[in-house]
Amino acid sequence: MDEMDQLRSKYDLDFSAVHQKVQPADIRHTDRVIARVRMRSDDASEDYHAVKVWRMSPLGVELVCDEQEIEWQKGSPIDLELTIGGQRMFFEGLVVDLVQENDAIKLAGIRLSNRLDSTRGEEKRRSPRWICSDEYFPTCVAPSPAVINDFMHFQVRDISLNGLQLICSLRNKFLIPDMVLRITAIFPLVGDFVTSVKVVRVGFTTARGKDRLSVGVEFVDVDEHMRTVLGQYLIQFGNVDSLDSLRRLGYKFESVTRAVDFYYVKTEEDYREVLRLRFLAHKADGNLSDDSVELSSMGDINDAKGRIVIGKHNGEAVATSRVRFNTLDEPMEHERYVDWPDSLPRRDQIMEVSRVCTHPDYRRGDLLAGLLQFTCATILHPERPWVVVGSWPEMVGFYKKVGFEETGLTHLEPQWNTEQHILIGNSNYSVTGKGVNPIYWNLIWRGASEYAITNSIVVPQGMDRIRLALYRAIGPFARLFFRLRRKSK
Repeated sequence: MDEMDQLRSKYDLDFSAVHQKVQPADIRHTDRVIARVRMRSDDASEDYHAVKVWRMSPLGVELVCDEQEIEWQKGSPIDLELTIGGQRMFFEGLVVDLVQENDAIKLAGIRLSNRLDSTRGEEKRRSPRWICSDEYFPTCVAPSPAVINDFMHFQVRDISLNGLQLICSLRNKFLIPDMVLRITAIFPLVGDFVTSVKVVRVGFTTARGKDRLSVGVEFVDVDEHMRTVLGQYLIQFGNVDSLDSLRRLGYKFESVTRAVDFYYVKTEEDYREVLRLRFLAHKADGNLSDDSVELSSMGDINDAKGRIVIGKHNGEAVATSRVRFNTLDEPMEHERYVDWPDSLPRRDQIMEVSRVCTHPDYRRGDLLAGLLQFTCATILHPERPWVVVGSWPEMVGFYKKVGFEETGLTHLEPQWNTEQHILIGNSNYSVTGKGVNPIYWNLIWRGASEYAITNSIVVPQGMDRIRLALYRAIGPFARLFFRLRRKSK
């Protein structure tokens, strides 16, 4: 330890105008912090001169002014080369903010400034930014670039297309613009990833009544796993307008259903949202018979007789279905158009599921599967096992894969331009996988099956147990199949 380090407090000068709220870190001669400077001039060939770093913070550095080649004056523009932990960063156009001295030492205080050109700044202002949930803040950790076995802990406050806004303690002295950090990011209830980020700006903020450093970073590299974690977190906890907007920006997500809140309609406003969603979905699909069909045509008397499921994402209705429980003497809604054959189950053994639709911007994912899972799991009953659905022709193949069979009955309603096909399935068979494509069982029925078995609604026997074990075993392959299918679309 040299003499200056031993008597460091004797040489302490006030550079609070440079460091502001941060208490700067003392830099010893053994620390991995090196600085070189040159006075800014028209002569680009002027050499850099090595100088000793006395103290530093994310906002500035204090340099020892003992180089005879440099004329240190307040207001003099300089170029600074700063190396921390092997990372070399250049700061152009910096100004010596303060020069102070006492009997023992002369120091120059230099305020670090960001080096962002105007084009890059405009691009960042146009880039969307999503605020993280107050209840589920992601966190990051990164090794300190200059201190061995020291780690910096961050909280992610918001996410943009190109980077993150982080906050951390004022104790992190070695965070400066252009520094590259290797972070491990953890997003609660979603996943984690490891990536490199570049510090682009450092400032101050307040969190829970305490001063914090606000650190803006941009991604150095982005892979598919990282985009999936970010996308899944944003649809579950971020202020995202629509899934299509995320897709266009390159984000991915494993499950839309996990971000949707399903429940039964309780208020008039909920019901109005259901009608608007039905109209929007059927108009987008071209199902309306002509332009005269209005929003009011999306409701009928059966809405009052049944239960209506609504699924919402960030307060917007994105999925809905209707369920009816008929008595033996009460006609089903399809009986307005067809005669129900005696060969099919009785009305009091059937649940009718109809008016199934999803928001056009939320498709190409598992939203329909989640809607059917919620609907079926909440209506499972051992004495009423049969489920009847009405399907458009293009969806018949899907319903057959999940356990339904065609009845041969079709009908056309006034507001639609296409006939509906009536299909029937047994929910007790479906939750145990009987008659269901094993891939689609994992997509639609696995969650309902676990719910039904756990609550003793269905008790599998013999072959059911063997079949369920086999179907569950191929679960990873089923998820891979649907992931690749969504990617191809």
